Amino acid sequence: MVQQTKSNILLEVGTNELEVITFYLEWIDPDTNLPHKNTYGINAAKVRELVAYPENITKLANSSSCVKGVFLLRNNTIPLIDLCDWFCYKTEERKEGDRKWVVIVADLNGKAFGFITHGVDKVYRISWSQITPPPELVSSSQSITGICKVDNLIIQMVDFERIVGTIDPTMVVKSKRGEIEAKENEQKYDKSVLVVDDSRVVLMQLTNTLQSAGFKVIPKPDGQAAIEYLEELRVKGEVEKKIMAIISDIEMPRMDGHHFCMRVKQQPAYKKIPIILFSSMINDALRRKGDAVGADDQVTKPELDKLIDRMQSCIEKLNKQ
Repeated sequence: MVQQTKSNILLEVGTNELEVITFYLEWIDPDTNLPHKNTYGINAAKVRELVAYPENITKLANSSSCVKGVFLLRNNTIPLIDLCDWFCYKTEERKEGDRKWVVIVADLNGKAFGFITHGVDKVYRISWSQITPPPELVSSSQSITGICKVDNLIIQMVDFERIVGTIDPTMVVKSKRGEIEAKENEQKYDKSVLVVDDSRVVLMQLTNTLQSAGFKVIPKPDGQAAIEYLEELRVKGEVEKKIMAIISDIEMPRMDGHHFCMRVKQQPAYKKIPIILFSSMINDALRRKGDAVGADDQVTKPELDKLIDRMQSCIEKLNKQ
């Protein structure tokens, strides 16, 4: 079901739609001792498969408490992450050995991770415009990138990149650029890079790292905010004065990266601005979709140094035209 769902949605370009696989977590309120059930969502494009709770789990020393160990899946070693533990939910003791739990195996930044859920519900096809950013308090303290309502159901979209970035240091977006190169970039570029990403953690990492590499940065939380900003500049006739390149995530509330890219490429005033898709979910099918909407390049997180090199190449290429 998951593979078929993914193939259908990937055939369509620039629709600003996605398919969300919903799952739930059951927990006990420590104050009232009453049971609760929350529904969460994951973009189907990230999901490799759904598997039963593994019988054999190998514990790992000195790992985060939410990492229950690793398990083998067709000779691949997959880290197993307990989402209830991550969200600090207290679960019923009897559920510790419940083999009816479902593990979502997801591809993130080129690696596979397994996430323990208490069950998977449905697949919903929705528009990114239906997903709104979470309240400020929630977004700053938890791993939620958006909230949507479907059929009277509140679905919380989980920031899986933040989870794995905290657990696995190799997943963190970072650069090894030195001070000398940073000074050269400061002197070479007088315009800004528009960076678009809904994950507060990734947006901050990208902004700080690009700035330390000598680039001016204008951060925006999603495609809608970014296109509105570009339109403001266009009306003022300041696009070419302000922006030299755009780096955009794909998976974002309100307007996703593919639809945003398509909107940018449809506007003649932006033709000199290269747009690079920088995402944890770029596979062959999504790469073809990125090409179809006119992306100048596509780079998989967290390869930030490669991103900077490719961005500079795109800038030079467009400037020569």
